[in-house]
Amino acid sequence: MVKIVFVADNVDGEKSGGVVSTRRFIDYFKKTDDLTIVSTGEAEENKIVFPDFYLPFAKKQMQEMDFLFAWPNKKVLRAVIKDADLVHIQFPFFLGYQALKIARKMNKPVVFGFHVQPENLMWNIGLNYEWLNAFLYRFFITVFYNKADLIMSPSIFGRQMLEKFSIQVPVEIISNGLPEQFRPKHCVKDPEFADKFVILMVGRLAKEKRHDLVMQAIKQSKFKEKIQLVVTGQGALRAELIDLGNTLPNPAFFEYVSQEKLISLFNTADLFIHASEIELEGMAVLEAIGCGLPALISDAEHSASAQFALNDDFLFSAGDSASLVCKLDYWIEHEAELKASKSAYVEKAQTYAFDASVQHARLLYQGLVDSKANK
Repeated sequence: MVKIVFVADNVDGEKSGGVVSTRRFIDYFKKTDDLTIVSTGEAEENKIVFPDFYLPFAKKQMQEMDFLFAWPNKKVLRAVIKDADLVHIQFPFFLGYQALKIARKMNKPVVFGFHVQPENLMWNIGLNYEWLNAFLYRFFITVFYNKADLIMSPSIFGRQMLEKFSIQVPVEIISNGLPEQFRPKHCVKDPEFADKFVILMVGRLAKEKRHDLVMQAIKQSKFKEKIQLVVTGQGALRAELIDLGNTLPNPAFFEYVSQEKLISLFNTADLFIHASEIELEGMAVLEAIGCGLPALISDAEHSASAQFALNDDFLFSAGDSASLVCKLDYWIEHEAELKASKSAYVEKAQTYAFDASVQHARLLYQGLVDSKANK
């Protein structure tokens, strides 16, 4: 049993895939090891709760992204880290910085999660410049990641980005993982959508997810009268996107749904579209294909999600509505072929099983602890 201190600014949110994944990992390690959480939010057993705060100039954007910062107490951090075998830090911010400094002074093994993509931060505050993204990568690597013993990246793409900016410590690929509940299940399509080709989009209603592009493509499709777009999620662009969705031949259906309802949608929709241009893995895509829902995915330069496409027929050029229309119309015309791809997608998804991810992570934890003990 490893005594783990898990440091993460936010573990209670539901909008952000990174926070949802963090919570899943925490809940697993609470059962297998001696885990103490250091975070903000609701009190719970074996959790140290610090005050939260937003950056004044970015409060609105942070709230929309469902993220906040923790205000660390150094004395409390020192006390909890002193008894740890290993410290896992999830985010490279104020709390993570103090935890890293203290852990290094105490010679504790440190694992850092790579879940913060500079492009994502900058896109949401309207400063998406390549030079600025490059500066932030180098800043995070110099100040945080290169001072850890190990980095856990959710995708090969993530590791490649760290390598591009000169990471000097080992980077292991640990997928966010597919929980077992996301699997094929007999569900009945909503009666109001029975005669429609249902396209599903899942995720925060934010600029980089490109809901606007998908709606534009639907309008240009020769099957636009047949298409029903269903969008789940919350976010800053909700009102704007609802207005845009109302201009479709079949107005888009927006709903924030429970996990049970989401699994039903994954099992009854005809096609999942993931147009996001910034993604370190793409949990929504993984969950969709885990249920056997074929996915049409953007080949964006700053996204890892293309790894989930079955083949090139399920990829479209990022930001290109004409490319999306071409692929979309092809799959509506070849619906039998689309349905036949379901089993292959389910099989592909199983290689990302959640249990395999957490067991891999645990082996890495144990290896670091044993290595430090033997020095």
